[in-house]
Amino acid sequence: MSFQEKIIEGKYNYYQGDQVYCEENFSVYKEDGSQGRLIFNAELTSRVETGEFLKVIVDYKLSKKFEPLNLKVKRLLGGNKSVERYVVDLKDKNVRYTFRGTDGIHETEKIITGKFHIAAPAFSTSMLATAAKKLDPVHRTSYNIISSNNVWEYEGPFKESEIFIELSSLEPVPVHVGDTELNATHCKIFEDDKAKNPNITGYSVYLSKHYQIPYKASFADDIQIEVQNLKNFEAEYKDLF
Repeated sequence: MSFQEKIIEGKYNYYQGDQVYCEENFSVYKEDGSQGRLIFNAELTSRVETGEFLKVIVDYKLSKKFEPLNLKVKRLLGGNKSVERYVVDLKDKNVRYTFRGTDGIHETEKIITGKFHIAAPAFSTSMLATAAKKLDPVHRTSYNIISSNNVWEYEGPFKESEIFIELSSLEPVPVHVGDTELNATHCKIFEDDKAKNPNITGYSVYLSKHYQIPYKASFADDIQIEVQNLKNFEAEYKDLF
């Protein structure tokens, strides 16, 4: 039986304008032994228009090379509950997907060759693809992303899409989080290749050097996500802020 050691924990606030509409608490664990798998756990809580609380629980397991192995997403809202799960067999490249919602259980699977990342509704896991496939220092780097539109009811099997990430600076840049100044890798996310759409501005993301966990990001509709605290329990990084 493997032992899991907590190596990181933190919290994000999600803002629209000046208003906090969601909080995310997350932890990262590393398994002992030669496999050294990583486990990201996140819990997101937000209040919806009815006054009820939406809770999303994410459990994400990856290989030591940051290859997705298992992703489970549980959603809870009042009496509604849904669970979706991806299980990846790295040997035969098979991705098995299960969704359990208000309309029953649905299953599908597909063989996917090449590197891919499975999107999860947690900001702490949003940039893990850049750990499995390093960013090109000059050109936009393409990433194959797996995701689904299923929330409470089954709308269809998971889909593949492509995003592009570009380094905005080769050197770390200072970024302010509250009263703390940190060094971060500044990059931008695009839905198109530069050759197809050279003028699109993209979304800014500032990455930490701790397992590609982002510090902050800006998106459309005046939405921003910013880390509130981040603790790394590994000896060389103890107690960041």
